[in-house]
Amino acid sequence: QMSKSTGNFLTLTQAIEKFSADGMRLALADAGDTVEDANFVEAMADAGILRLYTWVEWVKEMIANRDSLRSGPADTFNDRVFASEMSAGIMKTDQNYEK
Repeated sequence: QMSKSTGNFLTLTQAIEKFSADGMRLALADAGDTVEDANFVEAMADAGILRLYTWVEWVKEMIANRDSLRSGPADTFNDRVFASEMSAGIMKTDQNYEK
């Protein structure tokens, strides 16, 4: 919990300068989703930035090596399972938005 008296208070501008907007989004999303007060943890914001960086580097690597990725029809068992899971996720998301 942030508090001026404990010295761990950051304004929104300071937090974004320190962790970036995306780092803050991840940390705040993880800060709590119950009726209790949110618990912002700087280590979570730092870890979020690291995960974002790692993901961006992986994407760059995949783009650089896209010619070596599999091509052709997507008709293996794993392809069908993946497509089914994606469809189920889309339907569930749509149902939750409707609620």
